[in-house]
Amino acid sequence: MFAFGYASLGYILYNSGDYQGAIENYTQAILQNSEDLTSYLSRGLARSLTKDYQNAIEDFNETIRLSPQYAQAYAERGVASAAIGDNQSAIEDCHRAIQLDPQYVRAYFGRGAACFYSGNYQGALEDFSLIASMEHSAISYYNLGILQYSQGINSQAIKHLTKALYVDPNLIAAYYVRGNACYELGDEQGAFADFNEAKHIEAVGGGEIYSEDEFAFYARALACHRLGNREEAIADLQKSAQIALKHQNTIFHQKAIDFMSEIQS
Repeated sequence: MFAFGYASLGYILYNSGDYQGAIENYTQAILQNSEDLTSYLSRGLARSLTKDYQNAIEDFNETIRLSPQYAQAYAERGVASAAIGDNQSAIEDCHRAIQLDPQYVRAYFGRGAACFYSGNYQGALEDFSLIASMEHSAISYYNLGILQYSQGINSQAIKHLTKALYVDPNLIAAYYVRGNACYELGDEQGAFADFNEAKHIEAVGGGEIYSEDEFAFYARALACHRLGNREEAIADLQKSAQIALKHQNTIFHQKAIDFMSEIQS
């Protein structure tokens, strides 16, 4: 009964956005019942949202110990592993999750992210294309768009980034990437319109770049460079390089470093 009460309160706190409070109550539930499968999984999810990825992985390990065929636990462990740069483990876990449940979208996200971080852009494109066909969300279109842009598929990138912005008009990173795609297709007017719109949204506090998205910081750096804002571009490239290194995204890390050297020379 005590375990159930703590788990129920954890559920309420989790859904209200109080992830730390949820973690504390799920911990109490587990202390009362060490075989509480749902509390391990839920605490792992809350820990992932607070970026405590290593402890989240431990919770997903326990979930899998208790239920070896639990697709969600494999997928979420894969997503957490990708966040700390263990890309091979992420790919293996998410592939296992897809085998168990081909409709679980987060498994494709984790595998796609790990493929991107490890430089397998074709694999990432395939996974994020599948996600966009299964889930018509701003983030699914954005992820597909940035991958297409990274491969020089600018027209398709613009198409999917436009879809992302239709769903979420305050998705700042999408403006920066779409603007750069427009610029590279010779549409400077469209590029600068996107850059200025992104700057406006940031200025009024309407949105911000996700702190773990190295591509978004790189795209903003490129936009700043094209707008003549050298110091802002360098600051964003430093941030992009740091995040890429955390994800063991060595190819992208070097790309950010090379661009920074080019600007500074």
